[in-house]
Amino acid sequence: MNPLKILLIENDQTVARSVRATFDHAQSGSFELECVSLLSEGLERLRKKGVAAVLLELSLPDSHGIATFKQAFAAASGVPILILGGNVEEAVATDAVGRGAKDYLLPDHLDSYSLPRALHDAIERKSLEDALYLEKDRALVTLNSIGDAVLCTDTSGNVTLR
Repeated sequence: MNPLKILLIENDQTVARSVRATFDHAQSGSFELECVSLLSEGLERLRKKGVAAVLLELSLPDSHGIATFKQAFAAASGVPILILGGNVEEAVATDAVGRGAKDYLLPDHLDSYSLPRALHDAIERKSLEDALYLEKDRALVTLNSIGDAVLCTDTSGNVTLR
């Protein structure tokens, strides 16, 4: 199985080295880390596709705060984004989660167990959300194409859906 590409957008080289060391220490081989230090570089990389998840610092030299997340979210087109805490206020990170980020990770919780697990969970949740959306869409198309009436009843025989 090919490793999943994780894009780290982080300008603090100490944090970037720590994240890389976390992946090296986890030795799972299931992730391949790509690092960039500017949002513009991250957006360019996202346009090339093939990224499974993004680790995003919200305080970058070329963007700051929720605007950083908004631009990354628009460019990521369905790729889960996890916010890295640190230089950003927790309220801004929480706002990003409310706007679609999959998680908010504190810098002191980026260990070889928690970080890979958070990434696997975010990628799996995104996959399940996509599958659920497709099934819901398929069910709606099926129901809309039925010419006869469809009724749902409860165990007592009462109609619950027409």
